[in-house]
Amino acid sequence: MSRTQADSIKLIQETLSHHKKHWDDKRPEMLRYRNAYLTEFWKNERHSDEMVRIEVSEGYAYIESYISSLFSKAPAVEVGKDETSIEEAELAEMLANRFLYDQRKAIENASRLALIYPNAFLKLAPKASSDILSRCTTRALEPWSVIIDRDAGMWDEQRFTGHHYYLPVQEAKNLYGQKKYNAVPRVGYFDESKRSSESEQLSDEYMYIEVVEFYDFLFDRLYIWSPNYAMGQKLLVNESIPVRSYDDEPISCIIPLYYSRVPDKPLDGMPAMGRIYDQLYEKNIMRTFWANSVRRDSRQYLYKSEHLDEEALAKVTAGVDGAMIGVDSETLEGLIAPIQVQPLSSNFDRYSMAIDQDIQRGSIMAPFAKGIATRATATEITALAQYSASEVGRMAIERDEAICDLALVYLRMLTVLLEDGEKQMVTMDGENVIVSAEAITGKYRLAALDQAATPLSETLQRQNLVQLMPILQGLGVSPEKMKAELVRMFDLPVSFLEEPPPPEAPPQGLGSPPSPEDIVERNETGAQATADELLGKQRTIDLPVQGRGGIA
Repeated sequence: MSRTQADSIKLIQETLSHHKKHWDDKRPEMLRYRNAYLTEFWKNERHSDEMVRIEVSEGYAYIESYISSLFSKAPAVEVGKDETSIEEAELAEMLANRFLYDQRKAIENASRLALIYPNAFLKLAPKASSDILSRCTTRALEPWSVIIDRDAGMWDEQRFTGHHYYLPVQEAKNLYGQKKYNAVPRVGYFDESKRSSESEQLSDEYMYIEVVEFYDFLFDRLYIWSPNYAMGQKLLVNESIPVRSYDDEPISCIIPLYYSRVPDKPLDGMPAMGRIYDQLYEKNIMRTFWANSVRRDSRQYLYKSEHLDEEALAKVTAGVDGAMIGVDSETLEGLIAPIQVQPLSSNFDRYSMAIDQDIQRGSIMAPFAKGIATRATATEITALAQYSASEVGRMAIERDEAICDLALVYLRMLTVLLEDGEKQMVTMDGENVIVSAEAITGKYRLAALDQAATPLSETLQRQNLVQLMPILQGLGVSPEKMKAELVRMFDLPVSFLEEPPPPEAPPQGLGSPPSPEDIVERNETGAQATADELLGKQRTIDLPVQGRGGIA
């Protein structure tokens, strides 16, 4: 059983209409979040041209503080097998990690989008390359460009999903043939007002067709449809979904990334920027009001114009020492008088402090983790760091799930690319290995390896390791293992792991060799001394004293 072409097109059109309506309603909100991140608060706000406008950059700092903790320097996965040989799992792991390393920028961009907006997506897309293993890349997608089944309880329960985008006319001709397209200018999500009839006179290089890439999981079909081809009455592509799971179930090339979800609507995300936007709004208003008040505090005067001509007024404003200014007046009283300005209320500072406190409460990141000076003690900083790490750890789990899905879909796409009998030679453990579809068609279980680390978390981990060294030695951990871990944690040269030359035998008559008890005592004393030396002043974290304000 399958859908007719007319039924398929009707489904796409209705789904697209609901999708556009949903995100059209959210456009003003999304624009506010975007402007807050870009430090363009006043761009779409009404204001007087005579007013000085001030905007703080805390929206940018707020998002990037998360990125610094969630950024994966070397995203990687560990691949295990359910049924086939471990050798194939090792090959799949090497290929997946090779791919993931090249996609770290796309993963970072998706994280940034998922923090500013409700969520984001990662999509694997084909790419021209002579290397089969590099014939796909990853793109970070905004939430309004991906069509989802919002009635589904979970992502895996969706009946359909799709990608709505603009495709250059020339690329459409290359992909779908030299058909007649009714090309249109590309209009971005935030650029609906910029559509103009003049742009329709552009050449094909600057014209596009609107495309919907639609995955119908109920009927295992991939539809590609455009309203700019055949008046929207024909499909450009109608085929089985090419990428399959191990058990031959269809899967899409779109991977979701959520950092927070609406509890009763799992497919609706919650933007991190939304938690502090109202406070950022108030802070920009207050800082603008403050700036204009300061300017009104400048010295301004009233003068009697009938007694001061332009020449005399120029001498007054010039401020020349010892200048003599003649005026036509019987008395000098009230000739020039300063303008009295009402000082700001004391409530201004109190309100500004309340705004800053609300911003801090809206963030799970401790102030010092975002570069804000604080008076917190070392103990408080350690506790706050552990709290931040636990919350960021929860978010990192969401990121890691997306990374695992990305690696798995890539491996499944490779099997499609290699189905025509093409093979690729790779080097693994110093040996040449042939990559074929059969070699990577296993049922894999993937687990992400967390490669992300902030300077603060690394410092805390190093402290903990050094403090535990005497305990580890008492538990019987070999000095070689502890030395290897120290080299790894402190990023020391690998040459430190080399075995030292054996000591020379002492000359006869200068004393007997030490007993085993002496060696144990020396090792324990040396370990404690090494721990104290490495730790040094790291038992406490000294931070500068907090000044007024925060990040500006």
